Amino acid sequence: MISMEHVERLRVDGVLFRGYLDAGRRLVRLALPSVLVHVPLATLSLLALMMTAGGSAALVNQRFQLIGTSDAPLLTWTVVLAAVALAGDVVVFPATVVIAAGHLVDRHVPPIEALRATVRRLPSLLVLLAVAAPAFGASWAARAGMLIATDRRWQADALLVVVAYAAMPVLLAVPGVLLHGCSGLGSIRRAYQLTKLRFLPTAWTLALGVVLIPGAAAWALHSGLLLLPGPVATLGWGLAGTVLVLAVTPFQAAVVARQFLHCMAWRTQVDDSDLVHGLPDGPPPHPIQPRFLPAALLPGLLFSGAVLINPFGWPEIAETNVTESWPASAHARTPEVRPFDLQAVHTGRGERLIVVMDGYQDHSSLLECADPSCRSTSFDWAEPQNRGSRWEAATSGARLPDGRLLLTSWTFNRLELLTCEGTRCVRSSGTVATTRSRPETVGVTPAVRQGGGLVLAYADEDPASGDRPTHDLLSFIFCADPSCAHPERRQVARLETTVYSATDHNLAAAVGPGDRPVAARYDPLSGQIHVISCLDATCHRPIVTSPVPPAAAGPYDLPWTFGLAMAVRPDGRPVIAYRDPGDHANKLLDCRTPTAPGPTCARWAPGTSTTRPRHWSWIGQGGRWWRSRAASTSGSCSPPAPATTARASRWPGTGAVSGRDSP
Repeated sequence: MISMEHVERLRVDGVLFRGYLDAGRRLVRLALPSVLVHVPLATLSLLALMMTAGGSAALVNQRFQLIGTSDAPLLTWTVVLAAVALAGDVVVFPATVVIAAGHLVDRHVPPIEALRATVRRLPSLLVLLAVAAPAFGASWAARAGMLIATDRRWQADALLVVVAYAAMPVLLAVPGVLLHGCSGLGSIRRAYQLTKLRFLPTAWTLALGVVLIPGAAAWALHSGLLLLPGPVATLGWGLAGTVLVLAVTPFQAAVVARQFLHCMAWRTQVDDSDLVHGLPDGPPPHPIQPRFLPAALLPGLLFSGAVLINPFGWPEIAETNVTESWPASAHARTPEVRPFDLQAVHTGRGERLIVVMDGYQDHSSLLECADPSCRSTSFDWAEPQNRGSRWEAATSGARLPDGRLLLTSWTFNRLELLTCEGTRCVRSSGTVATTRSRPETVGVTPAVRQGGGLVLAYADEDPASGDRPTHDLLSFIFCADPSCAHPERRQVARLETTVYSATDHNLAAAVGPGDRPVAARYDPLSGQIHVISCLDATCHRPIVTSPVPPAAAGPYDLPWTFGLAMAVRPDGRPVIAYRDPGDHANKLLDCRTPTAPGPTCARWAPGTSTTRPRHWSWIGQGGRWWRSRAASTSGSCSPPAPATTARASRWPGTGAVSGRDSP
């Protein structure tokens, strides 16, 4: 006798609602394949990640994040574990579809049998994956082509949405492979044949049930956890995140299984035997023991415990978004942060921090943090408008002994100085120097002497080189006080010409014992570093050395992605932090002697150290501003251990280093 009971039931509309209702009722059993496969894989993945993260891991507001450039072991483990997770999902999702289809026709399919059936049909499933991967890449390539052709993002996004919508029926190829034994390509053809009479509503149902609603649930969980305090959010990520990952697949599989059987039920000459075709059968289900349920939460508990206890000693960072509620400026100009604007950070009076921002076609501005947390800020422009240059030259600064900030400023071709108290700046000098070059191509950086005087490292084109200069003249400009009423300029080096701009940090100056000035210049075109040291306070006998030889940068490297910062130890030995163009790593140049026969410097790659951090601050604009405390040791350099950060904008850019005391 032919039975039509299941056929009539599965012909009812409302696939999305009924599929989600079935998944909610049988969530625990539908999640068993995920528990059997994903939980062990996730546990091993987390253990491997924690053991190999090393200096690339940090706790940002008590949330785990990977920062900086990952080393080779971490990158290798990440790729391997991502491949393992993808392989696990290739098995788990089809097995869950089989179990969900069995429930719809009153046939119990044990999770082990569903996994075995999936493994038997794995070659055809891999064909589906091999077709989906290049199709996915081609759709994004088409989007990029549309964006290039039309320069309209909404049209490119619309094209991507249309392509994704048209590909939704491919999801029905999964039950076609498992239940009807179709080949990979044959199951795709069969999926489109099943949906040709109701293509639009079927694709919409699959898009909602498999992509949009699970994506919205993940977004809601992410947004909600961001509102919670650190420890609660960490526990939420561990537990709620694990539950979400285990629960998403059953809901997706329930929609795919019901939609497939719904399309099958509307075919002619179909009875119940056609709907149960290919389903493995098993004994009646045993009750699930509640004591096994906590095992499903093992990855979340492991992750939360590691973050809250921090047994690996990861740097702990407190991050604050300081640009969300900037106060109105005293001037009519509206404050904003653009790419590459961040120039430096300095300590002000007390616990205050002053962030200097400057860029092309704009004036320098100051952001003041009332304390290290940077939750209370003030912003103002440091320079007046209409200074006479279309391309604004970069500003550089130094902290005066009384806590005020000294900034350089250009008016037409005249170099002048500004003295700033907090974010309020006044012009404190007349003309310090003049140039025949464009001001934005001149390198200038100040340093403060122990008695309150100033010394400025000044690099300009050699006028003797003609219209196409091949060399720069590097000079020291000495000032008795911030007013610099009688500047004294002395040439100390003639070097091959290089690039100076608002986005470069390739000229640094400092003052050592006895008020002896030291300068370092980084050539972003060749990677070479020159160190100019002096035997006396007036630098009558400069010594020029090159501890870092030229190393050609890659063809796609931009000059402003490299730079350096320098400080001088109490014994006069320079310490230079720079980015190596060869391997793009941040390195420390530790000079072992301060003077003749010239600084002997050794390069140290980041290592480990247990030295107590000193009061050093570092900020970078690469999606975040970083303020960190770095430890300095003899013969090794510990990686920066950030203490607090302040989020700014999602642009790559520059960085700066400043410190209360010598390293």
